[in-house]
Amino acid sequence: MVRMGSYQRHVLVVGADTKTLERIAPMLRRAEFDVHSAEPSPVVFDLVLGTSFELVLVTYPLRDLILDDLIETLRRDGSWCRKAALVLLSEPEHVEDAQALVDLGVNRAVSLDWPEGRIHQAIGDLLDVAPRISLRVLVHLKVEVHDDSKRALYQTVNISRTGMLLRGDDRLDPGTRFSFFFGIPDGRRLVEGTGEVVRRTNPTREGMAGLGIRFVRLAGEGAEQIESFVTRNG
Repeated sequence: MVRMGSYQRHVLVVGADTKTLERIAPMLRRAEFDVHSAEPSPVVFDLVLGTSFELVLVTYPLRDLILDDLIETLRRDGSWCRKAALVLLSEPEHVEDAQALVDLGVNRAVSLDWPEGRIHQAIGDLLDVAPRISLRVLVHLKVEVHDDSKRALYQTVNISRTGMLLRGDDRLDPGTRFSFFFGIPDGRRLVEGTGEVVRRTNPTREGMAGLGIRFVRLAGEGAEQIESFVTRNG
């Protein structure tokens, strides 16, 4: 049974070895999380059904427990963790498979070989879930590949304060960073910044090829323009 400490925010880490725990626990505690760890066993089902965790981190691949069963239990009506952010901590060689589970009960998949700051950012984005507002504008992306750069054009599907869903070429790998610019209706100037690919869409389920991206940096008044648009249309 989990004993809650004095913190108001609680995170459950499932299946992490000592090395992984030593790496992620300090950054979670700095964010004022009470960190609880559990071995992958049926006991985890009872934990997510009866304990209110704001964040659940699960190693991937998950050993000794079927991940689909854990997702179903966590998202079940009556589960205290039904709305918890679920993040897969993936071994680098399995991160593409982990990314394919995003939006299938999983909110985010990160690779354990990413720098600590990047993992922290990816998790932190989920803890202040922003409303998504429909938006149809063209977005220009510039991706640096080795000593070359690639430019691409996408159409937005929706936008929030923290990121966008884009329709278009889905061949960029999750974790890829790029610069971008686009215009918002009634905006005073172009929104420019840096983004990161969070996931590829599932064309069969979502009916489109594209990318989910998060904002890493917004230049100038970009954040204010997006905030204003979301507020007006939310």
